[in-house]
Amino acid sequence: MPRILLSALILLASCSQLSVEHYVDFLYTNMSFADSVCTTREYWEANARAAMDARKQADWRIPEKEFLHYVLPVRVNNEPLDDFRTTYGPELMRRIKGMSAGEAALEINHWCHEMATYTPTDGRTCSPLQTILHKEGRCGEESVLAVAALRSVGIPARQVYTPRWAHTDDNHAWVEVFVEGKWWFMGACEPAPTLNNAWFNAPVSRVMLLHTRAFGQYEGKEDIIQRADDHTEINVTGSYVDAGRTEVQVLDASGQTVEGATVEFKIYNYAELYTVARFKTGKDGKAALTTGFGDIIVWAYKDDHYGIAKLHGGEPGGSVTLDHHFGEAAAFDFHIVPPPENPIPTNASPEAINANKLRLAQEDSIRNERPQKLAADAFRAAHPGDSRVEPLLTSLSTKDKEDVPLEVLEDALAHCGQTFDPLLDCPRVELENLVPFFGEIRSGLESLGIQFRSKEEIREWVDSNIKVDTVGNPRHLRIPPVYVWRSRMADPLSRDIFYVALCRAAGFEAGYDQVHGQVADSGQKHAHIALDYKPLLWLDKPLYYRHFSLSKIENGSARLIAMDEDRDWTPADISRLDFEPGEHLLTSGIRMADGSVQAHLELFTVENSAKIALVLKYASSDGVPVIGTIDVEQQYLPTDASAPVSILSTVGRGNFLIALLGDYDEPSSHARRELAAASGTLDKWGRPQLILTPANDPDGAVARMLDSSCEGAGTRVRLPLIAVCDSFGRVFYLSRGYNTSLAADLESILPRI
Repeated sequence: MPRILLSALILLASCSQLSVEHYVDFLYTNMSFADSVCTTREYWEANARAAMDARKQADWRIPEKEFLHYVLPVRVNNEPLDDFRTTYGPELMRRIKGMSAGEAALEINHWCHEMATYTPTDGRTCSPLQTILHKEGRCGEESVLAVAALRSVGIPARQVYTPRWAHTDDNHAWVEVFVEGKWWFMGACEPAPTLNNAWFNAPVSRVMLLHTRAFGQYEGKEDIIQRADDHTEINVTGSYVDAGRTEVQVLDASGQTVEGATVEFKIYNYAELYTVARFKTGKDGKAALTTGFGDIIVWAYKDDHYGIAKLHGGEPGGSVTLDHHFGEAAAFDFHIVPPPENPIPTNASPEAINANKLRLAQEDSIRNERPQKLAADAFRAAHPGDSRVEPLLTSLSTKDKEDVPLEVLEDALAHCGQTFDPLLDCPRVELENLVPFFGEIRSGLESLGIQFRSKEEIREWVDSNIKVDTVGNPRHLRIPPVYVWRSRMADPLSRDIFYVALCRAAGFEAGYDQVHGQVADSGQKHAHIALDYKPLLWLDKPLYYRHFSLSKIENGSARLIAMDEDRDWTPADISRLDFEPGEHLLTSGIRMADGSVQAHLELFTVENSAKIALVLKYASSDGVPVIGTIDVEQQYLPTDASAPVSILSTVGRGNFLIALLGDYDEPSSHARRELAAASGTLDKWGRPQLILTPANDPDGAVARMLDSSCEGAGTRVRLPLIAVCDSFGRVFYLSRGYNTSLAADLESILPRI
């Protein structure tokens, strides 16, 4: 929206309440075209009216700027739009009646915890109503739900992201609320007794970048990272940690400044150099970003030249030279150090913390007892004995099977022939929201008299009839195929999803290739990348995303090659795959217990139908490496307790030792003696020690998790199992079975963590 129009809206609002039409016009002016083609004006009118009603009922003042950008908008991130506000808004308004904005924000978060709790899920982001149906979600989904709930009662709210932690391989999202004239944070669906109080008060102090998105063209005092057609990306790092301007000047090989170079600021995470911000240099050749005070990698390029450098974040005067040519082999080594930890203080009393814990337990019961009616169950019941039903459901992910609408399943079944073919009948193409499309597209083709004889004809029809907009959908929202069919509009990814759906609707097998990020039958020639590795003492088989990754260089930028996250990919697995020819980046690294990384980068080119051999390289270090991962949400049965609890709820945040000891076997008796011998070291270490026996793990889930967390797991779990971990699930040490050096191992490793 032009700044003059926004200023006029704010001025008018200060005099009188604007009409629904004014607010809907504001939404349409600023929304992605993906949202405009997937919804009706009536949808936006109903939601704008609900937002205005909430503002009228609220017992606090909502400034117009915050209302426009953080209450009125339905969209939070990249979730499907739904009817959450009009469905739950009135109920939530009654729940907070008579409360201040701060009290209401905390209460709404308690309601969100009654609805959902944390669990890792796949990359498809659920809508608020879908998350409520699942009763769980990852942090991005929890924060989408919480923001939607807060906005529904007139509390300005926004989702805050650390796109990647600097000290561990993960990211996180949470919520900020605008209360009493300023922004406060809280964990989404993780209510605490007070605002600015969450489990991440300590790790957030180690961030390099925190950002949020404001709907539309936002004007404020915050640092702007970028502006897009439908949102403004805002840098909020300085609100949490000491931060400074990381400034870099791009030079050419002769030392002259380079105008118009692309500069990408990158954080090492998941064995990838992840881009957190991208800028073009000005006439002085400079670009800058506000960051924390740790190391950050800068990748700069223009035309066929590029350069890479490590800078210390928060400092001016850095430079990078474009002294490398794309297409030439090159290698780089970096030791990357994150900021030190300096926890944000909290002000909750011990009494309030204990009362909050009791309430969380009650909310867990409320959530667990809520019935879960799944469309998949109704679908099975409606078609007893149909041999196509289970194959159809099996073609969907676990997450899909819990929230797929019944009409999607019925539409797909009606499309099936005598047997189910996943490349012909599956309603899922990529990560788009599932909406029925087979019946409507087939009847539409018939009414238009279109009968395709080949997939080549389908591609030609798509290219001629679907208008592709490359800029009007900056969040890369996936447009479901039926809406592309109706509007004849798409972004490039949604166009490819639609092409696959159209092929299936027309009776041609088609799929989408997640590895190459393209239609599976695009005709692209493939190449092979053979990875060799000489095992380290603690690492027999490096894993993709944990120890190495591959990226394709496209127009100067590195695009991560995505692998199925539901399985482990070793170098041998990667060596058997096909890849696109061209220039690639191999990244390998070892994360240390202190959060630092020894990273190695190699750029190489592989030709059509050719094979290139590479060696995975890892630099040596005196630090303690991360050797595996566990699920800290895994539950166990405490002694003299009737209900299981999670490991995390017992040990809290930070490092801890967990031991699962047998009852009377000699290896476990020896482990008890070794732990007693190391008691002085453990006491000095001062971290929690969770000692379990088989009675605490009746189904063996904890034993299996610990045993499989690191290299060397066998076909049979060997007790005792002793691990040193942290609350991010990182494993620094694991002992299996009889170990005469357990005490010595702990005395060596604990002081270095």
